[in-house]
Amino acid sequence: MARVRKVKTARGRYFEYVSQGKGPATLVVHPGGPGLTYHYLRGLLKLANSHLRVVLFNPRGVGHSWAPESPKEYTVATMAEDVEGIRRALHISELHLLGYSVGGFVALEYAHRYPNRLTSLLLCATAGSAEEIRQSTRMMLAVAPRSWRERVRELTKAGAFDSPEYQRLVERIFGPFQTRFFKGTSSDWKATKMSAAVYRAMMTRSGDEFAVDGTLARWDGRRYYSRIEVPTLVVVGRYDFFLTASVEMSERIEPAHLRVLQNSSHRAILEQPKEFLGTVREFLEDVTGG
Repeated sequence: MARVRKVKTARGRYFEYVSQGKGPATLVVHPGGPGLTYHYLRGLLKLANSHLRVVLFNPRGVGHSWAPESPKEYTVATMAEDVEGIRRALHISELHLLGYSVGGFVALEYAHRYPNRLTSLLLCATAGSAEEIRQSTRMMLAVAPRSWRERVRELTKAGAFDSPEYQRLVERIFGPFQTRFFKGTSSDWKATKMSAAVYRAMMTRSGDEFAVDGTLARWDGRRYYSRIEVPTLVVVGRYDFFLTASVEMSERIEPAHLRVLQNSSHRAILEQPKEFLGTVREFLEDVTGG
């Protein structure tokens, strides 16, 4: 197992990471969540070889990485800046950036801010805006049983977002789109932790899982699509709540290639690991020359 290290950026911030492979090509992976540790993505380390280095890291406020004092500092923009800081500190000259879920938001923001630093872009189980998160949650709620919808409305009106009943309902409503084929036995998933502080700051200050009222509320990366010129891979599960958003993303990013995994939802890397890793490996072999 790769040894956990810490990298210190120019601003004195430090980030936990694991690394495998030699480079010069380097795949940097943002785990998203927001607030998840990198552990559920450890399968990507299998792609490392004498030409490709794979770096998984914990974003700000996650695990034992540096954490800002103010919740307002947990934004897509500041996380993109962190990626650039890590790139510089690790002396990465050929950057292939993979963002999973909300990590894809960060990857898009990085592509906008630092286009000349990027060699390729991998957008996995993700979307391009906060509005698409809202659309997805509305869709999941709409197809849920009527009794569940009514109870969610009652609990929302009461502001009972921290109640076990509300959390169980959300899990059941999201389940078919998030963990449809997921068995829950993965050691990588069991090792994964969530920072509630980061999640609440970015996604939902109120705790309402069907509203996006954190720092993500107004973020929209769809305006970046037409400007992306690097080779781009879009991977999404057939039952992922971000399927529609991912298809649109692949159509609007001119150099993008779309792969839909038929027996996956949002946890595609854990539901169809061989297919997911095979897709990423094939793309990277193409853009790195093997």
